[in-house]
Amino acid sequence: MNHCYDALLKRLSQTSSDPRRELALMAEYAVGIPADRFLLLQLTDALPLPSVEQERALCALVDRRVGGEPLQYLLGAADFYGRSFVVRPGVLIPRFDTEILIDTALHYLKQGDEILDLCAGTGCIGLTLGAERQVFVTEVEKFDDVFSLLRENAARICPSARLLQADVLTDHIDGTYDMILSNPPYIPSGEISSLGADVRQEPITALDGGEDGLLFYRILIQRFVRLLKEDGVMLFECGIGQAHSIEQMLLSAGLTNPVRVRDYGGVERVVGARKSREVSHV
Repeated sequence: MNHCYDALLKRLSQTSSDPRRELALMAEYAVGIPADRFLLLQLTDALPLPSVEQERALCALVDRRVGGEPLQYLLGAADFYGRSFVVRPGVLIPRFDTEILIDTALHYLKQGDEILDLCAGTGCIGLTLGAERQVFVTEVEKFDDVFSLLRENAARICPSARLLQADVLTDHIDGTYDMILSNPPYIPSGEISSLGADVRQEPITALDGGEDGLLFYRILIQRFVRLLKEDGVMLFECGIGQAHSIEQMLLSAGLTNPVRVRDYGGVERVVGARKSREVSHV
């Protein structure tokens, strides 16, 4: 690797767990070398020298990354379930753990089902399901700048999605749905300050779940269980140690057949339950 790239790689190694991959992605963005080819050329020390302008742009990206800015914000995109979603500062970055929620939802979905995705953000959950299955998707997002970004992603990934700008905690939302799902804010307020520097650059409104992290689950279950069709399913992503409490909320709301799904790290990451056609004795 030439001196320019070698120096940048050493800088990234200070903060990144995968500096070679991150440098390759930044080089694709700033220099125009596809990331896979960049990684291959690294092995043979055959990387072409960047121009002065390209080197300046790449150095600026590395500076921002070393300063703690999330890579996805730098590149303006995040990969999720095989698709690229537009991201910008002010929106929660799609994460690999959330793909467990997609896998779980796909297990239940049938062609023609109607889905309600609450706290949609980038739309990575609902839009992915709409692209994977022939279903009708409604996305709900509150904030102006995030809603604008949601429109961009919907136009590319699931143009048929219905987009609603509304506050899920207070605004009226109509319809009935075969599936209601959400990845709401679930970090306890007191733990926000202990998060990693890159995570703290994401919007606190997408992270802060109240004193115990369960504020949104209580309100969303209370407000939206009535919109669930018979045999419909409500699914949530959740944080470490939260699945049992959320399951109890779902059961107390009259749902049955609870499910918990672990992520690849062994954390119970998805919790849900079904609105049974039978009378619940919970």
